[in-house]
Amino acid sequence: MKVFVTGVCGQLGHDVMNELAKRGYEGVGSDIQEAYAGVADGTAVTTAPYVSLDITDQAAVEKVITEIHPDVIVHCAAWTAVDMAEDDDKVAKVRAINAGGTQNIANVAKAIDAKMVYISTDYVFDGQGETPWKPDCKDYKPMNVYGQTKLEGELAVANTLSKYFIVRIAWVFGKNGKNFIKTMLKVGKNHDEVKVVNDQIGTPTYTFDLARLLVDMIETDKYGYYHATNEGGYISWYDF
Repeated sequence: MKVFVTGVCGQLGHDVMNELAKRGYEGVGSDIQEAYAGVADGTAVTTAPYVSLDITDQAAVEKVITEIHPDVIVHCAAWTAVDMAEDDDKVAKVRAINAGGTQNIANVAKAIDAKMVYISTDYVFDGQGETPWKPDCKDYKPMNVYGQTKLEGELAVANTLSKYFIVRIAWVFGKNGKNFIKTMLKVGKNHDEVKVVNDQIGTPTYTFDLARLLVDMIETDKYGYYHATNEGGYISWYDF
């Protein structure tokens, strides 16, 4: 099985590539960077093929993915800076990446008859309520640009393909890339006191575990919507 993975310079894409290699699958990584240098902890798959790709460039997406002709596309690339996405001068770019870029990839997946995994987010909902949303819930209420554009990406995939996994994740952390834990450790070294909100509740998700789940998924044809986080109950950012 040949798998094309976007966003391999980030937390999740990096671990998906490693998981594919562990299982003997052929993984081809991509990101907007010219080269994939790996990470200092030595966990990067430096021997895997890598291509630089701007997913907002429709012609480039079609050319690159068609030539590689994967059986599966795992689409991890996205604009994920939630607060920055609200800047007026960033909205168009965020939409071009999260919605337009996803549509470009879905179009090629359809043309080559590839399965597609789209990584979405809990931000497609409003964060209110006291019980978990069901994966098939359509009560979308994104409260920011990030959530709205990720929802647009979901709809692009669902309206274009039949062989898709839309996987909503939350509070992701891993060894590669940036995350809350690394930020707190860095801040803690430079400040005597660190303040964190305790009224936002969620379920942290370790990318190593999530990557294994995603590869489990693509080995099947159990298409549809999924919510994927680690077990262990709910926690606040302060408790985390």
